[in-house]
Amino acid sequence: MKAIYYITVATVLFFTGCEFFSNNQELMNPPEFEYLIQDLDNELNLDTGQRSSARSSLELGRDFHPDPATLWELAVTLQQSLTQEQKDLLLSRNQQIDSQILTEENDHHHRRLEHFQRMDDRLMFIMTEEQLPLYQEIIDTKSTLINEITLQYQNEELERKTMHIELMSVMEWFRAEIEILLTEEQQNTLLTERDERDINWRRGRGRWGRFSQDPDELKRAMQSALKLTGDQITILETSHSSVKTALDNLRDSYVDGTSGISAEDFRLSVISIVQNGILEREQVFTVLQQEIIDIHRALVLRFMRHTRWGRT
Repeated sequence: MKAIYYITVATVLFFTGCEFFSNNQELMNPPEFEYLIQDLDNELNLDTGQRSSARSSLELGRDFHPDPATLWELAVTLQQSLTQEQKDLLLSRNQQIDSQILTEENDHHHRRLEHFQRMDDRLMFIMTEEQLPLYQEIIDTKSTLINEITLQYQNEELERKTMHIELMSVMEWFRAEIEILLTEEQQNTLLTERDERDINWRRGRGRWGRFSQDPDELKRAMQSALKLTGDQITILETSHSSVKTALDNLRDSYVDGTSGISAEDFRLSVISIVQNGILEREQVFTVLQQEIIDIHRALVLRFMRHTRWGRT
């Protein structure tokens, strides 16, 4: 009987242990977290307390990984723990700008990601011989515009906020042009492959956070971090909806040709719509909330060095 008892206990402990280690594996932090902490430490020379609190707050965002919402609690912590000198350093211009990272981050932030610009090889494979030179012309124009905008920012001819709006206008134009160029069948093929690429990327990186693809939870993460009031939330949601509708209408009329506007006028219209939306939102936030937002954006740009959404 004793032998049976010991065997039973050993079996229970074995499987309990396996489950324990399995759960621990599930709860392990993504390596990008430590990479980001190391980046911040190298840039800001964090003290022991700052490093510890930064790691702890970043872990609180694990459920949102790899979405930028992962970084909201860290942004709040840094706003409270960094010296003014460290904040200024964090928010200062980064002269070594990767335009691909900027456009990806900008795309993801504005929730208008179609992934077409990240699938050049596949696009060229499914296009006809007649489409290829037209596509190359679009790609060349996009690259030229992005490089010009990036150079202006590096030369301090553009503010960071203006640069992001300019980049968004380029990507909106690019997606509209691709939509005009591709057939409906080609677009459906790309969207299907995009979903498959995301699944493969997800498997390669391990389990995503449980809220990483839940728009409501992602939104609540920001609202909680900024401690937004009910009135603030209502104003922001109304403004966001108005901007999205205006951009959708502009793109649709450009694609079907009813607007009759040029590519440059399309970009200028995008800039105008987004700028007006930003002006509305800026009036909503307090000084403290805006500082947290600025820190969050600085963190996102650094996080993007290690995490590239939707890439295999």
